Amino acid sequence: MRRIVLTGPESCGKTTLTRALGDRFRVPCAFEYARIYLEKHGPRYDYEIVHDIARGHLLHQAQQVPASCNLGFFDTDLLNFLVWCEVAFGCCEPWLREAAAAESDHVYLICQPDLPWEYDALREYPEGREVLFEKHLAAVQATGRAYRIISGSGPDRLERAIQAVTELRENC
Repeated sequence: MRRIVLTGPESCGKTTLTRALGDRFRVPCAFEYARIYLEKHGPRYDYEIVHDIARGHLLHQAQQVPASCNLGFFDTDLLNFLVWCEVAFGCCEPWLREAAAAESDHVYLICQPDLPWEYDALREYPEGREVLFEKHLAAVQATGRAYRIISGSGPDRLERAIQAVTELRENC
């Protein structure tokens, strides 16, 4: 079983690529649960809410991409919550670190913030995307898991992502 996670800062095309890759490879996808939650409950959150969303994210992923699937795409995973907690609060709960470490079947497409910023009421860091990219990259690198960086726009970005998925599937 392999999970390919699209991660990176806000407004870098994760959801668009997740959808396109799921269609291309004809496999299920789990879209970002934090967005689903915040759209339903409003954009305000605190330390406890972020951790509750992370728990919901795990359940959501398991429902959307069953363990029986050999391949699936995730629009973020628990590493995203680690970065979110560190940026917003300077720390996170130990269970979150342990749970993120347990996601050993995850490999990554880390999306560069080289697309134009698109306003969204749930987005908070239009000026800090490059810093957030570096934080996501460092979080992935710290796991020792395989990854590829995805850059470019339009069809080129998708083709780079397809090539990266093919490489990750062959080499991991």
